[in-house]
Amino acid sequence: MQPRTSGFFTNIGNKGTCENVILGAIFACCTDEGYFCKPRGIKNRTGKMRRTILGLAAALVSAASWAQAPVGSVMETSLSRIDSLTQVLYQEIPSHVGITDTASGWIADEKTFQSRMNMLGTTINMDYNAFVTSHVRYLMMQNETFYDGLHKRMQLYFPIYEQVLDRYNLPQELKYVSIIESNLYPNAQSWCGASGLWQFMPYTGRSMGMRIDYTIDERKSIIRSTEKACEYFRNSYNQFGDWLLAIASYNCGAGYVQRAINLSGGSKDFWKIKNFLPKETQNYVPKFIAAAYVLNFTKYSKTAHNQTSSLLVPTEIKPEMSLKYLAKYLGVNEEDIAAYNRELITKSTPGNAPYKVMLPYELSMRFMENTDSAYAFAVAEKAAEDAKKPVYVQKWVPYYHYVTRGQTLYTIARRYGTTVNQLKAWNGLKTNVAPAGRNLVLYKLSWVNAKQG
Repeated sequence: MQPRTSGFFTNIGNKGTCENVILGAIFACCTDEGYFCKPRGIKNRTGKMRRTILGLAAALVSAASWAQAPVGSVMETSLSRIDSLTQVLYQEIPSHVGITDTASGWIADEKTFQSRMNMLGTTINMDYNAFVTSHVRYLMMQNETFYDGLHKRMQLYFPIYEQVLDRYNLPQELKYVSIIESNLYPNAQSWCGASGLWQFMPYTGRSMGMRIDYTIDERKSIIRSTEKACEYFRNSYNQFGDWLLAIASYNCGAGYVQRAINLSGGSKDFWKIKNFLPKETQNYVPKFIAAAYVLNFTKYSKTAHNQTSSLLVPTEIKPEMSLKYLAKYLGVNEEDIAAYNRELITKSTPGNAPYKVMLPYELSMRFMENTDSAYAFAVAEKAAEDAKKPVYVQKWVPYYHYVTRGQTLYTIARRYGTTVNQLKAWNGLKTNVAPAGRNLVLYKLSWVNAKQG
């Protein structure tokens, strides 16, 4: 039996439900294989109470109906084929739709767990143990609001993840790593500086070819960050030959994983080297397996947002088409488009070359069908803005100085950075005496708005 993870169940009073507490207690009493250990010094229950508990547990387990949550096919989001898409594709295109709606979602036993995970057909070892089940229980204690928001983001990003993972010939289940990393928030920022959907550190991002500066941060790009995450997974798998070790490496780095392998005597089994890894990484892989299980085989695998899911399409725009003009032409808020393109820090495309922005399918189609009109609109908008902008020119602007008693032309000239002769010329003075009680005019070269005279 695996040791208990201390403090894991402390928040159940706030986040759990009555059914979770009851069912957890039933399994605690009825099985030696479950997450909870029987307290020392307490004998096994016998008689009517034990038979009642066992009967109730059996009834609850047998009543639950489980099914695989089918994973949608990789969605084509390339503009080379966008014309072949229809409005039918725009509706009901969720990347992941669960068909299970059970009352609890607690794991009954290893055999049931493995049979369900085998339905995924993945090459990743989805192991069953107390570490995994503890994280499953934690995820099951999250409320409906949490999963409603998560499913909306899954439907937005998972079709893109699946397409990129398929292109790199990687297991589709790696997409759940992004949930562990950022909860699918592209603007997520960790305390140590990691950012984006896949939480790349600045140094790692730049070393992998990402552009990170004051105008663009490709760690927040949906496609670019996913491609780099795939490269990292592929390289890690080639190094260690095991997907769980590759996932662990994504969290703590290949150096720590190799060190753990060495300390364990050369084992490449994650569960055998687990205790030699950093604490966060020890929980990272069980979290990944738990997320894959909960989002496929529990009531939380089901989503109610199928008919409003959006297919994001990479759409090429020229430099003269800023997000502001694009949004105004399409009749949406600029922030709506910026939300799909968080890498554009200044909300402008970088450089003077075309750039692919992510747009919902309908907006992309509307833009592509009216590109000439859209660019003409952008040019007209820019011309109108330029016409309102001030035009600055350099002019000699007059300033005045009131001469007080005791002042000399030398001290006045020195104060304003000019010469006595220049001061005399500006004011028609024939002597070097400063006329007390009089305003002297001085001129300074300044930038002024030509449109205001």
